[in-house]
Amino acid sequence: FDKVWKLCCQATAMRGRIFMSVSSCCWLFFCLTRVHGSEAHPGSFIRTIYAEFVDDDAGHFDFGLSLGKAVGDDIRSAWWSDSELHALEQWVQSTSIGRRVFQQIIDDSNRSFPLYMREVEGMAKGSSIPVHRFLLNQLRTELDQFAPLRSDLKRRGKCTDAFVFDTATGTAAWGHNDDWQINWQRSAYIVVATVLNSDRSLKVKFGSWLYPGYLAGMDVTWNSHGVAYTVNSLFPRRFSSAGVGTTFISRHVAEALSVSDAVARAVDSRVSTAMSYNIGDINTKRMIQMEVDTHGRHSIHEVTGPYFHANQFRHLWTRQFADPSTFHRFKRWEELKPTTVDGVRQFLSDSKDPQWPVYRNRTGRDNCFTDATCLFDLERGSLFFWNTRASESPPLATFDLSFVNHNNGTSMPIYM
Repeated sequence: FDKVWKLCCQATAMRGRIFMSVSSCCWLFFCLTRVHGSEAHPGSFIRTIYAEFVDDDAGHFDFGLSLGKAVGDDIRSAWWSDSELHALEQWVQSTSIGRRVFQQIIDDSNRSFPLYMREVEGMAKGSSIPVHRFLLNQLRTELDQFAPLRSDLKRRGKCTDAFVFDTATGTAAWGHNDDWQINWQRSAYIVVATVLNSDRSLKVKFGSWLYPGYLAGMDVTWNSHGVAYTVNSLFPRRFSSAGVGTTFISRHVAEALSVSDAVARAVDSRVSTAMSYNIGDINTKRMIQMEVDTHGRHSIHEVTGPYFHANQFRHLWTRQFADPSTFHRFKRWEELKPTTVDGVRQFLSDSKDPQWPVYRNRTGRDNCFTDATCLFDLERGSLFFWNTRASESPPLATFDLSFVNHNNGTSMPIYM
């Protein structure tokens, strides 16, 4: 290993990056991207993990293993105070319905996507955290629907998406606020993965911004086939105690060959509950908003102008639980309704509503934080990230959606 490590350091010294060989099936390097200068917020950094793995059983396990080794301490720290995860764990361990629902969705997810289950197992191994806790984390959305959690932990409206589209100016963009009940600005990270076929030829590259311990594909994702997407939670009144978890479906979407393929993967009839997808075609600039209900029933809205989506079904009729935060965020959208990329940035930073703001900081009646803001500018072929209020600073990190250049020159190696 010392010889391999020395060769890796020599080979990459000119680029200022440190690679780590996890196994013959996976290579990893880990960078810290942050804002330079006196105006940087204390939370202003985003870790970026670059990995390469072969698309087989061992490769997917080693991909998870590499992530677990890289950020295991941070995952453990984040989960230590995670009251939702603790409550779900107690419910599953202490009730027959909890054990039954948990095991059934695990079995169905594993049967449908065994390679992604290997990634979960790898993360558990690499971090020395029990695998059942990683599985609970993947299935929060599904288990929350059954567990008798406190009201402040159950069905929280999280995430905001705002689109602008104008053929006359060439504008095609959308922005996304990712919200959580915990301030995890310093715990989230980005994974940029290169997936290889068995003959070592390229299958796909994808990038994904993630909360601690999640499978890639949740929240904010883009790939080398020109597919980009974000997700929103939805709260249908009809959901299943069996089927595939939404994190496994979203992981599958991460490797989609096209927007139409992304749609086909997302509307899998095996999915156990609902999820909303905001999808863009990096090449054609087409954008769609798709609501997927339990068992894959769905509706697609073609974005042809300003459009808003949060945590309520808008164009697919279904019985759903109300979300007051979404109602207030939509009201503010109707007041502003931006038509420019910068207007979207300003909207996602807005806190005029003291009780239920768009940019969230656990104020008023709201119990969530905005942990990240991203903006897909399809005209420029760029993805911009902030983990502080976007209107107050330049982007923290910029990614080239063509995968030609993956950072803005502020990557700093972390020695592992």
